[in-house]
Amino acid sequence: MSKHQIKILDGGLSTELVSLGFSLENCKLWTGKAIAERPDLLKQAHLNFIKSGAEVITTASYQLSIELIIQELNCSELQARNLIKKSVQIVREAISEANNQNILIAGSIGPYGACLCDGSEFRGDYVHDLSEEFLIEWHRPRLECLLEEKVDLIAIETFPSIKEANAVLKLISNYPEIKAWLAFSCKNENELSVGDKFSSAYPLFEKNQQLIAIGINCSLPNDITSLLESVLKDGKATKPFVVYSNDAKRWNETNSEYDVDDGTDPIQPVLENIPKWMELGATFIGGCCKISSEHLKIIKNLIENF
Repeated sequence: MSKHQIKILDGGLSTELVSLGFSLENCKLWTGKAIAERPDLLKQAHLNFIKSGAEVITTASYQLSIELIIQELNCSELQARNLIKKSVQIVREAISEANNQNILIAGSIGPYGACLCDGSEFRGDYVHDLSEEFLIEWHRPRLECLLEEKVDLIAIETFPSIKEANAVLKLISNYPEIKAWLAFSCKNENELSVGDKFSSAYPLFEKNQQLIAIGINCSLPNDITSLLESVLKDGKATKPFVVYSNDAKRWNETNSEYDVDDGTDPIQPVLENIPKWMELGATFIGGCCKISSEHLKIIKNLIENF
């Protein structure tokens, strides 16, 4: 894979916001809280990633649903919709300030489980109790808001199951002009968070013409390489991969914190695996949790010198 074919994504937006002094503790809206409270810091976070080499910036709409915004901000439905739209407007302001109109805006669509605010997106078991029709209608308002603001593409990200991915792609099929990538959260080197096999999910969606890439985010770097290898045909990816991993620290859901530092550099496994991802067919590479703008500079240099 030529380095010139790689699009560099941004890193972990929550990580960057925290580094700028924004608190996400007890925050159900996650990075969406910054849209309402500190749009200046949110713009700066986006700018930091652009300055570090990001060619695609993702909106802070990952954990935003109309219902959750109304509940947390005690606002009207119109105000809730406007908050989602503002996530795009803030990215556009950052792009304008950076004076780089080649940056793409990816509208973030997180899973239903993210808005349960209990880590459900890393288990995915909620999908067993929800119909596909419910999931389609639940995802519709946020998608509409992002499309009204004319994002360049949709980032369907951290999805724990085939069922919910299929629902959102059915919804997006109503807007045939829009492109998207699909990134799953995975719990090990074989399975999505809910237990579906990645090797079963990838071929189900590889022929979807609206998808520019399929892959993995918010997962451990060493697991991702094995997951990508599991779907190759004759050593090649039939649809480009999108990969934006966490660093190598494992999240301890019981304690709601990352595992204790063992003295190793948690970014190193990411850097070691990026050349492998490129060789396997990744054309969109960035970072997720714990990947800062400083880390992204290193990732960009690694890709450019590969």
